[in-house]
Amino acid sequence: MAEEDSGEEVGRRELLANIRRLTIAVLDNLEEGSRDKTLDQGEKRLLSSSGARLLRLWRSALKDDVISQTAGQARTSAVVLKESNRSVS
Repeated sequence: MAEEDSGEEVGRRELLANIRRLTIAVLDNLEEGSRDKTLDQGEKRLLSSSGARLLRLWRSALKDDVISQTAGQARTSAVVLKESNRSVS
């Protein structure tokens, strides 16, 4: 079980890193193209919407991480409480 959690954690970290890298690349291209005036309106809209979607995806993945961590802490607390109740009885 611990190995699955570890592999899942590595996969999530890798996913977040890839989303972050792609988001930075898209937003950098949008900024550079807008500054240099090398993008037409369609390209700007495409990069803008792609960047917005990537940011939402990144935020959603981070929020899922927080929820998972909170659930993990709750499970750990429940196990500790259960064990302490056994030792008191």
